[in-house]
Amino acid sequence: MKGSTHAVIGAGSGLAVSVWINAAPLEMVILAGIGSVAALVPDLDVNGKLANKITVEKKWLILFFSIAGLFLMFYSYFMLIGIKQISGFLISIGFLLLPKLFIKQRTMLFVTGILVLYAGWYMKEIWVMYIGLFIIFASLVSHRTWTHSIIGVTFFYFVAVEIVKEYPLPGLFMTLLISYISHLIADMKILPVNKKGIKWFYPLWKKEF
Repeated sequence: MKGSTHAVIGAGSGLAVSVWINAAPLEMVILAGIGSVAALVPDLDVNGKLANKITVEKKWLILFFSIAGLFLMFYSYFMLIGIKQISGFLISIGFLLLPKLFIKQRTMLFVTGILVLYAGWYMKEIWVMYIGLFIIFASLVSHRTWTHSIIGVTFFYFVAVEIVKEYPLPGLFMTLLISYISHLIADMKILPVNKKGIKWFYPLWKKEF
């Protein structure tokens, strides 16, 4: 199912929670927006809408390695001799060429998770650290596996708990969790739009539902 469809379903989940708790109009809008984002979280394990939005662009990391490679090349030429100079040139060429071949979006998503984790640690915000850990986790797993299972729901449950501790908005916890689960339900094979399903009990049981 497309990311935009998941976002709409998540927004609908936020609106449903708002109606359930009789939220004020402004809170209703906020919960709908949060629901649309939370419903995209399971697809952080693939090049989805949310992953593309939050990921640091790889061109900046490639630029960093290119600059480092040029500096190393000049340093090796002017400051080193013999085998050290040759080694410096080889490493600098690697810095200039290899990042373009090996730095992919998943790599950048992992780097983004590290940066978010560090930001949370620096600000002493546990909920930000948990989000960073989830991003790192999603960047390392295959699509429709861990984040599309009960384990993924459990992991996100703890993220949601920490967010609500910091922002105790009525209905926020329900919106986060229901919107996340709505993504998994919408990806199930029982719906005719899906050729593949999800593995609710991955990795213990790899049957698709």
